Amino acid sequence: MSRVKALFLDVDGTLTLGRNTYKLSIRAMRALRRAVSKGIVVSLVSSNALPIVVGLSKYIGLNGPVIGESGCLAYHGDWGVVPLARRSAREVYLAVLKEYGKYVEDSWQNAFRLYDYALKLRKEYLSSAGKVLSVLREFVERRYPDYTVDYSGYALHVRPVEASKKSAVIYVLGKLGIAPEEAAGIGDSVMDLGFLGVLGLSAAVANADEELKKGVSLILSKPSGLGVAEFVERVLGV
Repeated sequence: MSRVKALFLDVDGTLTLGRNTYKLSIRAMRALRRAVSKGIVVSLVSSNALPIVVGLSKYIGLNGPVIGESGCLAYHGDWGVVPLARRSAREVYLAVLKEYGKYVEDSWQNAFRLYDYALKLRKEYLSSAGKVLSVLREFVERRYPDYTVDYSGYALHVRPVEASKKSAVIYVLGKLGIAPEEAAGIGDSVMDLGFLGVLGLSAAVANADEELKKGVSLILSKPSGLGVAEFVERVLGV
């Protein structure tokens, strides 16, 4: 592929020290700052509430547009906040919480969300995440066909099907005037498969979901944030 002009990264499980912590990898942050210094546009693509992702981007020192709420919102200093969804999942997530409160609990981030809403698995059901996801997804898609449920490994996300990380990345690339073939991406979750699939170079960290590993062009040898640093150093050469 041609020189990488833009790098898109998931946050939880990708920029962190592992997939069960919120602590950021210092080595990954240093590597990303080097990428920025070489003129590469570095953007975060997350299911977190937009204010969290914007804050992370600013404090890490990144330079690219930010995508939050599983692709429902984007932000750039020159664009402001850009809604990429028409429907809010608030009513749907409240119905899920009411019906399946035995398995999931509310997320504090929902006070700062507009379209995609998060639910945390109760501790006793963490080992049954796949089964709970199947039950909730079937409930939502049967009763609310314009919505779906995903699981990031950190939280369950109820979102309108019209918006996704993939569609958000395509939107951002179009605004920047960068071809998908000139962009790369890194992720850890099957939720990242969509957006990684449209990029010229896609990578999964070593501890990523197996389904994600099957759909990317490169599997890194190191986990999470160390894998990000590996990609920047060995693939981008910075």
